[in-house]
Amino acid sequence: MKGINSILLTILGLASVFSLSAQFENPLENLDFAFSEKSVEKSIQKAADSRQIRIEQAFSNATGEGLREGMVPYFANLWLGKDLKKTNEILLDILTTEDTGIQEKYRLNDPWCLATNQLLYHMYYSFGSKGKVSPGRVYPNTEKAMLEFLWEHLEYKNDIHLARKSTWWMIGSENHDLVSKVSSLISSQIFMNEPEFKDRIYPDLGAGGGHAYWFHHMYGNEEIVGPEGRANYRDGKTYTAADHYREWLNYFDVYFSERVKKGFFLENASPGYMAVSVSYLTDIFDLCHNPALSQKAENFLDVVWADWAQDQLNGVRGGAKTRVSDGSRWADAMYQFARFYFGGKGNAQTHFFAQLLSSYKLKPIIWHMALDRQGLGEFTYISRKPGEEENIWPRPLGAERTLLCDTESRFVKYSWVTPDYILGCQMDHPGAVHSHLSIQKRWQGITFKGENGPRVYPAGAVKESKGTIKDEVPFYRCVQNENVMLVQQSRGFSLIDPDWFPTKNRANQECAVHFGDNLDRIVEKEGWIFVEHGDAFFAVKVVIGEYAQGWTILKDQASPGQTSELVNDSYEWSADKKWIRLKDNYAGMIFEASRRVHHHTLEDFITDILDNSLALDKTVVPGFHVLRYKGCGENAKEIYLNLANNEMSMVGGKRVDYSPQTVFDSPFLKSKYNSGIVNIKKGDQEMVLDFN
Repeated sequence: MKGINSILLTILGLASVFSLSAQFENPLENLDFAFSEKSVEKSIQKAADSRQIRIEQAFSNATGEGLREGMVPYFANLWLGKDLKKTNEILLDILTTEDTGIQEKYRLNDPWCLATNQLLYHMYYSFGSKGKVSPGRVYPNTEKAMLEFLWEHLEYKNDIHLARKSTWWMIGSENHDLVSKVSSLISSQIFMNEPEFKDRIYPDLGAGGGHAYWFHHMYGNEEIVGPEGRANYRDGKTYTAADHYREWLNYFDVYFSERVKKGFFLENASPGYMAVSVSYLTDIFDLCHNPALSQKAENFLDVVWADWAQDQLNGVRGGAKTRVSDGSRWADAMYQFARFYFGGKGNAQTHFFAQLLSSYKLKPIIWHMALDRQGLGEFTYISRKPGEEENIWPRPLGAERTLLCDTESRFVKYSWVTPDYILGCQMDHPGAVHSHLSIQKRWQGITFKGENGPRVYPAGAVKESKGTIKDEVPFYRCVQNENVMLVQQSRGFSLIDPDWFPTKNRANQECAVHFGDNLDRIVEKEGWIFVEHGDAFFAVKVVIGEYAQGWTILKDQASPGQTSELVNDSYEWSADKKWIRLKDNYAGMIFEASRRVHHHTLEDFITDILDNSLALDKTVVPGFHVLRYKGCGENAKEIYLNLANNEMSMVGGKRVDYSPQTVFDSPFLKSKYNSGIVNIKKGDQEMVLDFN
């Protein structure tokens, strides 16, 4: 009888697991979610109740396939308590091997690998002798090898002199910079409490950022690690891990304040790199033993998630993004983080595994902002973004591989957010000095409510062999007011590359507009392309004027009048009907959106659009124009975009303000620029966070 009862209990337990597993679909992705106070409370409780099972499921499904994923299954084994002896033997072999093939497989010979440090210090704090999850699962010999590896990996990168520089000086890229510096903070904390390491002296390097940041080596087997920087910050003093720890505490205390005061991130909403940046910053909250910095990290994460919550639909991020390798990608890093927070399945792969170990939770107000899409209504969200370089010549010695963005950046992210779509872009001051990453693969366009976040956006038009178009992104300049956006490939811009980075050709690229294949309906009329998806409508117009292909003085006679006729044959479809290619690389583009609450049918929207004011004003030289467009509705404002040069754009006769007095400005998230005080508010819920 006792055996039967045991079997029944096991079956009931498995049934409970399967029942919960079947309910992993979270409210964020439910297109028909009915928002109410009770439904949100129920969802929060449901996510909490299923959390442990979802974590176990994620670690049970962890794989080692893909770049930087090699050690993930061994971390999963440690969490699951599975094959501990064998797992420790394998980890010990990996961490002590001199076989370059194995080093390459696990990225051990890449000093700037994005994954290795994070995996190892989490193994230490979760499963080592002082572990908080399951202490002792990492055996003493493995732990010793792990600590020696971390020391050798960070000995020169953990340069105390870098902790005394501006937090806006970023080595290599924003994500690489955070990996290096957060790892320096956490490893210093580890070593200062380990008897064999606490008295070790770090090298007094002081050469500047980027030790071994050398792609000739980072993804190969060569021993060369490149030259050191040319600075001389050395002071001749000796520093231990405790000294480094104190300096990095001060650094990140300033870091969080500066990002809230002036904006985040440089790799703005990057689908991939946000996994790196957000997970490492979350590690400060979870692993740093300094209560004040841990609390500040939590507050910062609250702002990050409030910023995300209002600029997404069903978990799919809208608005402008930087460093986007695939513009059609909807399941980005923040989506995968959010999916778990809101009760969906977890991810135990690189970077995402840290979320499963974290004690950070989304505050109820973030849940309400993310789920009450109808309640938020239609609104403008304007935020300032970093990335403009200090215009310093010559650049400081030691910055040969470093971005210097310590400036009041004149980049503005603009999103028009509705329950049915988000239209967004980033507007950059024409005189801004870009870093080598601030212009890289910038995405802007419309994201519709719907499964997998359907979208339309300006892209590149690099033809491939089968007539399809590769998604390369020229650098576009934009101006937007609410539901109307004008776009053109930039004719020129200022850019400063670090001394040892090559300047790539980004001029005169082939231009396109991506439509994809999952939109409900597409109609063409009078040179416009109209889209219907769900309860949203969208219009695209490629604007080309006369002499777009050139005008020859004394041979051609320019047309009379001060405005140009429009060329209706301004684009051509790709073979797969997912793209249009612009017939002029510097054509203007008009994007206008609407909802069914404003236009009952697509035909109503088309009629309204075709009646709008659209003009191409001639400039001094034939073939170069100024685009003026006024969208639908009595309150629409004329938008002015000079297609001939980089003149500051205008909305309603006023120049765009590229340096607004707010760093976050929406009905739900507000902060005065450089104040350090953030107000998050929805209904009767409110959070006031002071970073001073």
